[in-house]
Amino acid sequence: MKKLSFLILISFFIILPCLGQDDIGYTKDYIDAMQKTGNERIAALKTYIQKYPDTSGQFTRLAYYWLALDYFQAKNYEEAVKRGEERLKMGNFGQGEEARMTLMLANSFAVKSASIFNKDKALEYIEKAMDLGNKDNDKDVVKTAQDLKKSLSGPVAPPPPNLTPEQKIKRHASLDEYSEAIAYYKTLGDSDKNNPEIQKTYANALFKVDQADAALKEYQALYAKDRKGSYALRIGEIYAKKAEKSKVYCDSAVTYFLEAGLLSQKENNPANVKAAFGNAEFQLFEKYDYNKKVKEVEATQKKGAASAQKNQAAIKEKEKELRKLKGAPPYLEDQVTKLEQDIETLKAGGNTGDSGEFAKLEAEMVRIQKELETLKSSAKKRLNL
Repeated sequence: MKKLSFLILISFFIILPCLGQDDIGYTKDYIDAMQKTGNERIAALKTYIQKYPDTSGQFTRLAYYWLALDYFQAKNYEEAVKRGEERLKMGNFGQGEEARMTLMLANSFAVKSASIFNKDKALEYIEKAMDLGNKDNDKDVVKTAQDLKKSLSGPVAPPPPNLTPEQKIKRHASLDEYSEAIAYYKTLGDSDKNNPEIQKTYANALFKVDQADAALKEYQALYAKDRKGSYALRIGEIYAKKAEKSKVYCDSAVTYFLEAGLLSQKENNPANVKAAFGNAEFQLFEKYDYNKKVKEVEATQKKGAASAQKNQAAIKEKEKELRKLKGAPPYLEDQVTKLEQDIETLKAGGNTGDSGEFAKLEAEMVRIQKELETLKSSAKKRLNL
């Protein structure tokens, strides 16, 4: 918990400098509220949210963010969860904000003395916090989430009697007993295997133990019966993993990520919308080796810049010659032009092709993004959206 408090504190200094100033009163009232402490700040942030309810505004979203964290610090875990989950639904997060908010929710549900204590919910948010922390390369969030998970992994109580098949397989999954969940599923009859909740838990267990093809088959069956954004997103993730070995799977990954984004919009799940559309774009760029090309050109550019620094003495000498020719008669124009070209080449590190390569990449990026929009339109038609 102390570690989380530290993470919360430093995140304020990360987020605030990035903000724009939409309106003097809107901005000033937020800053005034944030300068308060304890219960006074909680009251001020609540007033701010009531005065500026439009959650498309960045400061309003931040007010929800800090209100949730302040409630957590005040050990009012029920309100912390309420405000935190409201903030998650809004989407549109700053750097690291979603991971820290998710970690706070995990901590809230993990307080055993709190009325809202819920180990399953805590573990659910812990997994999400670790995933987000890894994506943000935020080692503190990942480490804190891992420590919290360990603290919840004390002696496992024996299963209560008379569990239903759905409860049994979910219990295995909640304890990270994925192999046991898979083995148990195979003992079930067809009616239980066709239970969407059981099948979903089984599919996730297969995914967790890297049985990609088997997991893909189950998720595709689930998706065929119920067009959910979460199913399409997981199918996209499986194809993306396969695309790391063969780009032939990039098209399938793009298709399912786009469908996941569109369905998640319909389901009002902004976090999945952001993840799905971002992954779709990335996979399309990967298909054309665009990301690799950018790195290669950037490497060439850096090498050229290093060479340009070494050429400073030669550049000064050429510039000195050029100054001597200032106002030179017409018959010396060729010499002036040659000196100017030599100076530009030296400044570029002896390689003048980089700017042209970047222009080509920019043109290709525009083409790929247009293709993505065309694919998105096709996906909308397929889904009748």
